[in-house]
Amino acid sequence: MKKLFLPLTLSLFMVCSHAQNSSDWKKHYLKIYDNAIKYNDILTAIQALHGYIAIDSSLAYRDTLSMLYFNNKAYVSSLVLAEEVYKAQPENMEARARAAECYDELGDPKTAVNLWEQVVPKTRNPYHIYKLALGQYQLKRTLECENSARAVLADTTSKKTGVVFTSYDGSQQLVPLHAAASNLIGVLKMDAKNYTGAKADFQKALEFFPNFIGAKQNLEACEKAMKGGGAKTPAKPAAKPKG
Repeated sequence: MKKLFLPLTLSLFMVCSHAQNSSDWKKHYLKIYDNAIKYNDILTAIQALHGYIAIDSSLAYRDTLSMLYFNNKAYVSSLVLAEEVYKAQPENMEARARAAECYDELGDPKTAVNLWEQVVPKTRNPYHIYKLALGQYQLKRTLECENSARAVLADTTSKKTGVVFTSYDGSQQLVPLHAAASNLIGVLKMDAKNYTGAKADFQKALEFFPNFIGAKQNLEACEKAMKGGGAKTPAKPAAKPKG
């Protein structure tokens, strides 16, 4: 029995030492992460979290790492982590929504829409509904797109939420969601050559947000078409998340 005592003591010491080292290293990586965030150094923050999850593969920190990758436009890395998180936590709609946005950014609107259709009934977030509408527009699911856009308009909180709107010339502008949704409905009508209806929706978008460049461009194109001069390609309704 005495022969076993020393190895057992050493074994317990090594376990305690390893636990202490792990705790110290986690504190170390979190300190680096906090400093990186403080100084807006996203790449260092990402490296720090990788160090942390190498010791403790926490879903919460993987979710944070996914957010950092998304904000850094590293959509593939963000997607992999987001999917790990929401598959382990099916109730985590924010991670599922981030995966949808990644698929959208990576040019897969079909998968993005499938995910948005899972997210929207749970969150009823007007931003999520608008993103669903954009995906439906890309997939030419016109009636569903219009219904989604109208759901955004019906939500009064859409006036307080912004999206980055991309016009057909590539310029970008932050606009309120309800203005973007009204513009999207106008684009749908313009595609169907219902220029009178489209004009009214573009005007409504400008009532909501008078400096809305995309809606101004669409209104000009619409009025030109009504005069028989043909119409330019409507301003893209696509919007990226507020960054």
